[in-house]
Amino acid sequence: MYGDLTARQKQFLDFIQSFMEDKGYPPSIREIQHAFNLKSTKGVKGHVDRLVEKGYLNRKDGAARALSLPSQRSGYGRRAADYWAPIIGRVAAGLPILAEENEEGRMPIPERFHGIEGMFWLEVHGDSMIDAGILDGDFVLVRPVPFVEEGTVAVVLIDNEATVKRFYHRGDTIRLAPANDLFKVMEFHGPACASIRVAGKVAAVFRFTG
Repeated sequence: MYGDLTARQKQFLDFIQSFMEDKGYPPSIREIQHAFNLKSTKGVKGHVDRLVEKGYLNRKDGAARALSLPSQRSGYGRRAADYWAPIIGRVAAGLPILAEENEEGRMPIPERFHGIEGMFWLEVHGDSMIDAGILDGDFVLVRPVPFVEEGTVAVVLIDNEATVKRFYHRGDTIRLAPANDLFKVMEFHGPACASIRVAGKVAAVFRFTG
């Protein structure tokens, strides 16, 4: 299954996999360097480059913890396959943008959510939810539900677009409220409400740091 990897590359892949299972987030280049007692990060980057080129890892440019397992490798390690969720498209915390329903990789889910079916990650763009602790570039873990309680932070579809907002539905009015005073509440009345659908409840937020 891994015949195209050198023994050293397989060691690096095993370490990255185990780290992500244990910590819930990918290791940084420097953490990999320390784990293998290497004098510099150059060798680490070389092996990671090869793993990315061969399709065993995904890498997000510009992020400190930039690694993830591609969807086609999700079966690597039975334990990981059970407790990982797909990254599906992107979602705006600002103005809605198209939510492309295609899997872009996979990330681990916190232990408390193990066993819940259908959960997925979405990457957030924009600042409208910063007072709710959701920043630009964060990943939100979404639990699919068709209805949420008033004021719940939810992923809401507007036709074929998606946004993260606090959801309110009273009578024939739906309000999607930001958590940032610089943004306006989005309101829909009467027939316009037919275009609104709750995709799920935001259950957790993940942020790459350092």
